[in-house]
Amino acid sequence: MSTEALPNIAALVEAGGQIMVGSVKPIENAAIAHDGKKTLAMLRKRPEESLEQLLGRLDAAIAAARHSGSRVDEINKPNTGVRYKL
Repeated sequence: MSTEALPNIAALVEAGGQIMVGSVKPIENAAIAHDGKKTLAMLRKRPEESLEQLLGRLDAAIAAARHSGSRVDEINKPNTGVRYKL
């Protein structure tokens, strides 16, 4: 997979942001994007989803966060009192 296939991830990293793919205990198979100031997306890998598909969703979530100002958060569950801040 090339940077052309994931332009928003590439732009984020080139601008000093970061992504993390892996386990963030107790969450397994997470993909997180942070721009250096705030977290833009926190995704959970779906059953049967490939790593390429997860990265594609992360790329799209970064674009959506940059355009709308809202973020995608599949890690934190509302009304549980449990919050993960990355």
